[in-house]
Amino acid sequence: MKRLTLALGLMLLAPTLGSCGGAATPADNVQSGSTALGKSDWRAAQTSFEAALAALAPTDPSYKKAKMGQVEALIQLDAARAQSEFLAYAQSAGEGVDSKDWRNVMTKLTAKGKFAEAIAVLDAGLKSRPQDADIKKMGDAIKVAAEKAGDANALGALAGLGYL
Repeated sequence: MKRLTLALGLMLLAPTLGSCGGAATPADNVQSGSTALGKSDWRAAQTSFEAALAALAPTDPSYKKAKMGQVEALIQLDAARAQSEFLAYAQSAGEGVDSKDWRNVMTKLTAKGKFAEAIAVLDAGLKSRPQDADIKKMGDAIKVAAEKAGDANALGALAGLGYL
């Protein structure tokens, strides 16, 4: 009887034991990515967010958090890829990407001194949202940072957009 009880108990526990240490869920990956961002562990953040993105549909509410986290990590690792990932996402998500998202990406690119990428995002933002005052203001912020850095190429690009 004891063996039967033990066997039944193990059978009932088997599904829960199997789930321990199994593959992370998209939600787990988003959480891990966010934690890694907080620790400035850009590679771990990128890996976690990309694992989440591979398992999430673009319509899933967690997709935006994973995508924006991926972009934030990429700004530190590969600014050109961060730019292209963000612009592709902004185009596909449309109104799902708001002024705050545009501003955050441009601000982080500018803070990293990635003026060409920040200006490319600015240009795309101005074209897709010409009435958005926040996006327009970012041009001024990028200009100030480029002037402080003495980046003539960035200032020339901003002049082409009407910021000088």
